[in-house]
Amino acid sequence: KVFADLFIDCTGFKSLLLGKHLGEEFISFSDLLPNDSAVSTHLEYTDKQNQLNPYTECTAIDNGWVWNIPLWDRIGSGYVYSSKYLTKEQSLIEFEQYLKYKGFDTSKCVFNHIDMRVGRHKRSWVDNVVAVGLSSGFIEPLESNGLFTVYRNLISLVKVLRRGVPSQFSKDIYNSDMKLVFDEFADFVAS
Repeated sequence: KVFADLFIDCTGFKSLLLGKHLGEEFISFSDLLPNDSAVSTHLEYTDKQNQLNPYTECTAIDNGWVWNIPLWDRIGSGYVYSSKYLTKEQSLIEFEQYLKYKGFDTSKCVFNHIDMRVGRHKRSWVDNVVAVGLSSGFIEPLESNGLFTVYRNLISLVKVLRRGVPSQFSKDIYNSDMKLVFDEFADFVAS
């Protein structure tokens, strides 16, 4: 057993402390946001001079959208889609076809399937556990809100902790703030 005044759950989609151990309710946004899956890979540059752009490229294809994120030594790429309308096998076929159309050799690519848990926990702070990032919730990678929500989680947490031992009122305010952040992002992406 491990004892502490505060635990920060940063175990990703698994949410081992808040979700699994404490059983905090998860509120799905699948009625608003159908995309719940992705397949990703790393690509070799074919023309680094022209492909190393200072931005992320997002392209709509038949059943979702593809991201291309240029990094110094490779391109991170993935296809986001809804498992309600596409199987993992079908998504892989569509993604590979798109990459080949864009001129990439996929013969050496390793493809990873990601099941995304879209929504948020009812509360991000329960007892002495605060969930941050994917452990707290996730909307959709389209608006790259993940980094912002982690930042917002941590800044809000630091503000509460600076005041001393957190009261239930402080935890409730924190939970209300996190609910608002996730709900507003979900509404924005769904619009």
